[in-house]
Amino acid sequence: MSYPMRSRKLSLPLLLLAAGVLSACSSGGSGKTADDGGTIYINAKAYTQNDKRQVAEAFVVADGKFIQVGSKEDALKYQSRGYKVVDLGGKMVMPGLHDNHIHTLGTVPLDMCDLDGQAVTLDELADKVKACLPKYAPAKGEWLVVNQWSPYDGNQETDNYKTVLLALDTVAPNNPVMLAGADGHASAYNSKALAMAKDKDGKVVGFNSTTLSDGGVFEEFISYVDLKSGVIREDARSRIPVPDTGLLSGGSPEAAKLYDAILPQVSDLIASRGITGVQDACANDFIRQRLLNMQQKGLLNMRVTAASCFNADDYAGKVDIAGHLKKANEVRQAFAGNPLIKADAVKIFVDGVLEGDPFSEPPFLPNAGMLANYQTPNMKYDPATDTASIVGNSTDSDNNGIVNYEVEDLKDYVSALDKDGFSVHMHSVGDRSTRVALDALQAARDRNGKTGIPHTIAHLQMVSPEDQKRLGELGVFLTFTYAWTTPQMAYDMLVTPFLQPSTKDQDLAEFLYNPLGYVTKAVYPAETSRKAGAILVAGSDAPVDSRDPRPFINIAAGVTKSAAGKEYFTAYQRSPLAEMLAAYTINGARAVRQDKITGSIETGKSADFIVLSQNLFDLEKAGTPEKIADTQVDRTVFMGKTVYLKK
Repeated sequence: MSYPMRSRKLSLPLLLLAAGVLSACSSGGSGKTADDGGTIYINAKAYTQNDKRQVAEAFVVADGKFIQVGSKEDALKYQSRGYKVVDLGGKMVMPGLHDNHIHTLGTVPLDMCDLDGQAVTLDELADKVKACLPKYAPAKGEWLVVNQWSPYDGNQETDNYKTVLLALDTVAPNNPVMLAGADGHASAYNSKALAMAKDKDGKVVGFNSTTLSDGGVFEEFISYVDLKSGVIREDARSRIPVPDTGLLSGGSPEAAKLYDAILPQVSDLIASRGITGVQDACANDFIRQRLLNMQQKGLLNMRVTAASCFNADDYAGKVDIAGHLKKANEVRQAFAGNPLIKADAVKIFVDGVLEGDPFSEPPFLPNAGMLANYQTPNMKYDPATDTASIVGNSTDSDNNGIVNYEVEDLKDYVSALDKDGFSVHMHSVGDRSTRVALDALQAARDRNGKTGIPHTIAHLQMVSPEDQKRLGELGVFLTFTYAWTTPQMAYDMLVTPFLQPSTKDQDLAEFLYNPLGYVTKAVYPAETSRKAGAILVAGSDAPVDSRDPRPFINIAAGVTKSAAGKEYFTAYQRSPLAEMLAAYTINGARAVRQDKITGSIETGKSADFIVLSQNLFDLEKAGTPEKIADTQVDRTVFMGKTVYLKK
């Protein structure tokens, strides 16, 4: 669920110099509209997110901060200072939003062949590749990289093509092709590309039935490579030498040009969604340099926590605590004086993903770490009727996925980071990986005491009921992408059949949404964990699933836990609207240690706020919370400057 981007290392001295120069010459972002002098905002419904969750009717902004919050009468007293007055017409105002798990540079498409995360049939996929070849890979043997392919939605077989591999081989017989998955965990390749896989010594041996057999060169990747479909997951992808297009590594001058060209659009998109604070969930030197470039050009209208990421080591099972600490400390120091960018967090990938393919032969299993073994489902898909059915009993796979770290190693790693003052941000999808992550957090507390450093776990797709209580006991910050927490049958068919037993001819919907099944008790436990004491925050994980961070779609999903207005078994995990807004504001600020300067509308804090097209609480009161998804941002103000104003 992440969008890691690997890069050749940029020179740290250059980063230090850039960070130092910027901190010396700028104390904030450069907004689109210069709100010179003070501004009085009246006739607002400002949901302040202060400790009492008070609502204010007016507030005053000067020098980038809130200097008065409360009544209209008190606010208008500042007119004597020559402050201008803005009448908000009774609209809802709230603090600027915090997206605590986003891959910032992925939110806008590059000048590449791109599927934009859309679900396509294999015919449509083949047509797209055929159309892109003349522009992006015109010569025989040139690589074609197709960005934002959706591994888990679409890809339906057609009369012409039964698999992704066959479609790619047919339309691109002379060019190696890679479909880069939007989730950052899975990609697909044609036969020409599969044949280029290199062993650890750099020798071309290819991914094939021999190298992927027991005792073969790539034995360790057997569970990551599906030769029938051409789909490869996680670090196994690194064995295929795809040229540096900027998609995965981003180290070449060409990649820098591609990404630098989209920085203005990235800035505009983030501001238009009301986001004034982000945690870039997998930052390397290339990404950090792009963020510095945004700041230097006056485009960085948000605060950024750039979480240092060692994803290649995580998925390779490489334990290099000393090396990671050294690099993380160097980067943190490089940004120590920067007013907008900091690097005091480290991302850890604890496991992989829960999506599999129940219709392949044999079924392609997920790889996230689970407590129980995966089931091997017996299902069939009929393309003629576009229906799926259970045609036989499932069986035990004798496989419960992979956790990237040994329990004691992760304890040592997290404890070392916590002791050195770093927030830890862990990707955990399966219930076993979350247990291992919790064990590591508990070990850090036992060894270091309560340091007060916020640690977060992202995704949490399956969490056992007992570990939901532990999340609360440890006060962990939980980063959910709430749009993913609503039932979606096409997607759920790729997950649930592997998690609980199914029987021949069992009704598919009843199986998927069995109120007594383990999935019901464990899937995305936002509200039960919050009630146990955990702290909800929000992360879009853009561009996974959607390039658009879509905060109000996420908020609506968190409140309703439903799709298409229907009631589902996850309704008991609905969170109150007030808690969802806290997740996107003050809790988000707390999770990145910035709640003293932002996250709420209070005197003395940075004037980061947004004006909305409709009042979310009015929708909740009217019994139409699903309409929250339609909310638009009318105005975004960051550090007192209007950085977005809807036309």
